[in-house]
Amino acid sequence: MTGTARSLAPLAGAWKQAFHLATNGSGSYGKGLNLARNGAVAQIHTQPGRISAPVAAKKATHQAVIHLPELTATQWESLAARLADDPQAVADLVANRIPATIADSGHAGGISITPPSDGITFSCSCPTGRTHRVCDHSAALGHAVAERLTNSPSLLLGARGMTARALAAHVRDLVDGADPGPLPADTNGTVRAAQLYSLAAHRPPQTAPSLDLDTVTILTYTDAPLPGPRAQDLAHMTADAAARARTLLTDTTAAPHDELADILRILASPDGADHLAAAQRATGIPEATLRAMMIGYRHGGPAGAHATLAATPATRDVLEQARETLHSSRAVGLGTITLDGDALTDTTAGVQIRPGPDGRWYPFTVWRAGEWRPAPGPCDDPAEAFRAARRARAARPLRR
Repeated sequence: MTGTARSLAPLAGAWKQAFHLATNGSGSYGKGLNLARNGAVAQIHTQPGRISAPVAAKKATHQAVIHLPELTATQWESLAARLADDPQAVADLVANRIPATIADSGHAGGISITPPSDGITFSCSCPTGRTHRVCDHSAALGHAVAERLTNSPSLLLGARGMTARALAAHVRDLVDGADPGPLPADTNGTVRAAQLYSLAAHRPPQTAPSLDLDTVTILTYTDAPLPGPRAQDLAHMTADAAARARTLLTDTTAAPHDELADILRILASPDGADHLAAAQRATGIPEATLRAMMIGYRHGGPAGAHATLAATPATRDVLEQARETLHSSRAVGLGTITLDGDALTDTTAGVQIRPGPDGRWYPFTVWRAGEWRPAPGPCDDPAEAFRAARRARAARPLRR
């Protein structure tokens, strides 16, 4: 995921520039950034031509919308044809990943996934937004989109009029039975195994050599027989495995990095829900819990997923000190903070914070029948995490 995030960084950068220009110097741009950083933006929804989300601010929640033009059918055809000529893009798409190529219009047939700044407009349920001017809430949504694009580029694809799944299917049709060519390494010198084997399925079968059984024939293969990966691809994979081994030996990996976190990384991807049944069989964790952990992963990475499954054990002194911090910071309203196992809970407000395995505090809101759902805004400061939970609770009605 790190390599994918770096390769798609230009897409987020292009969106930030276009979004900034679209706000036309409004003071809401900076105020919206503060709201987004404080976890005010709830779940983002995408439809053709619009991106929307509830945004909580000043004890009120407003529905913010960013409008942008859809790409035409001709433009999508041009983009798909250009992607079909790029082995790296084909490998990404057949492995259900968004190719980094879409972040660069120069390599995507001149088609830019990021809309021009004059094509971005705003609306909101607040008084300012009703006049179709940018407000603090729609600006916060724009910043939240930029933050999530490196991990969820399908947000922008859907708003421009095509899902990632539909684009991948179209490219598959274009390359079916053809040889897309060798797969180059990505920007950090690695090649993913899933890409290699997915790409190999689209290469024509290798013709079996003609053998004379009465004579001894020595065959030499530069590449392994298809559908296996090519020799160059194996070299890239070997180099990547060696680099990861060195990282493990020097103990510089970010905890927690384990099999469960890696499963959640896949589930949290744009098409990860398709693997829920397999993940449930592999882990024995109920589907509802896995879905909640997917949300936790999106908000806080591997640590967020683990915190959703269970709070990290903490000493009584740590919990009491955190509770004192909440009271002294006035983050608590009229409720009472109770120690609920290794978590701090305000049952009146319907919010909770839990210690995570990375030392941060993770916010949660009550969902139904005592079930807790993760919220955005994990923080080293328990008071800030508690405020993030309250903001998310205000934006999320109680499910009964």
